[in-house]
Amino acid sequence: MNYRPASAKLKIGSLDNTGLTVEAQYNPKELEVGQNVPWKKPDAATQTGAQAGAQGKAKGPDENYMVLEFTGAEGRTMSVELLFDGYEPEGGRSVDVAGQVKILEEMARVINPKSTEEKERRPHHCVVSWGDRGLPRFNCVIESLTTKYSMFSPEGEPLRATCTVKLKEADSVDKKKTT
Repeated sequence: MNYRPASAKLKIGSLDNTGLTVEAQYNPKELEVGQNVPWKKPDAATQTGAQAGAQGKAKGPDENYMVLEFTGAEGRTMSVELLFDGYEPEGGRSVDVAGQVKILEEMARVINPKSTEEKERRPHHCVVSWGDRGLPRFNCVIESLTTKYSMFSPEGEPLRATCTVKLKEADSVDKKKTT
């Protein structure tokens, strides 16, 4: 089997400012998508078998019957690790990776905290895409961003960074209104 380099790169971009986009230097080896399905126990969740049996829910008088209520759907979550490596020389000189990290940090920060526009007093509404045939577009917000720098130039410039980005699905976003 012949090796074929990836033709599509994972991208995270802002839907609020299309100029803010980060393209994976190396496609991630893993991408985790999670879905919480929220259930809760009502106040008197555990009934005796006799109580549940009287309601036609239990099989026998000695069984406990657990009641759960569905409390509503939640959006999916996505977690991805991006590696940026500027150590390999381009044209004989190392590349600083801080620019890619800065774009991710900007998408995680409030757009303009002093704005009178509500839609600017929140972080960016983002999208994750990876080619046309793979995963469908994932509209989201950045829930957390962790960056680990692991290599530096003699001048202290970061040359290698691993960013763990946790995202929460969101088809639309709004800032909570304060009263």
